[in-house]
Formats: sequence, structure tokens, C-alpha cells
Amino acid sequence: MLIHCVTVKFKDAATPDQVAALDAALAALPGQIDLIRRTRHGRDLGERPTNADYALVSEFADAEAFYAYLEHPAHQALARDHLIPLAESVHSTQFLTEV
Repeated sequence: MLIHCVTVKFKDAATPDQVAALDAALAALPGQIDLIRRTRHGRDLGERPTNADYALVSEFADAEAFYAYLEHPAHQALARDHLIPLAESVHSTQFLTEV
């Protein structure tokens, strides 16, 4: 299984409504892209001052499914409409794990 982790630092100008729209769009994404096995996402709890503002963890069967997800129109629209306008920075990592 391939695990995809994303962390986001929001721009100072990001509004609570924009963050809520991102959250809703991420919640809807698995219903639009059947390649996603599981996803979890949410705001940082503020436990450490160096943390990002938001995180997403998604699971895929393999690298082929992950790369197809990256090119999927619903993923591209979410990034364009919800993530890029809010993000000061975005970092991601992928790793393989046993099921």
C-alpha cells in the first residue's frame, strides 16, 4: 500500500470559510476518485509551534493508483480551487507499507 502524506502551511490571509471549503472538498474526494482507499485530514491541534496548519493522509493500492490520482480531474480541481489559493507552502511524502 502507498501512503501519501501532505502538510500545508496556510497564508495569513486564509479565512475560516476557505479552510472549511477545503475540508469539505477533501471529504468529498473519495466519492469522486475510487482510487483512494482511505483518507484522513484535518486542522493541526497546535500542540507544537513548528507544526503545519493542516494535514492529509491518503492510502492507495500502489504507485500506479497514486499517479493516476494525481492526474485525475477532481484532484486537479481541488488543488487549483481550494489548496493553491490558501497555501503558503505544501509538503508531501509517500511511502510503502504492508496492508
